[in-house]
Amino acid sequence: MFVLISLCFSVMVLFCLAMKKHREQVLTQTVPNLVVLFFRPLAWLLLLLTAYLSVELFGWSIGLALLFGALTIATLLLTLLLTYRANIVPRLAIALPFMASLSIVPINF
Repeated sequence: MFVLISLCFSVMVLFCLAMKKHREQVLTQTVPNLVVLFFRPLAWLLLLLTAYLSVELFGWSIGLALLFGALTIATLLLTLLLTYRANIVPRLAIALPFMASLSIVPINF
């Protein structure tokens, strides 16, 4: 579930960065317009990947429900962070999926 929430958080951050108002709130430097054009399609692709992963892990019935739950939690987290600590949003969007992927990998001693 942590993997789904972290991927959904990254999706929501990409959608957030696609909007000028939020991009100015989150990022200190300017981003080239060519890069901004790729935020929204990249967010949709990552959302499709997250949906596929959710369905593969939990099946159609539970997977879609968990996907929408993860989207809700990720959106709530992003909303609270944009309100109080907008400067850490890009770092969290990158770090959370890596931390979640490390939690999946089995450790053999």
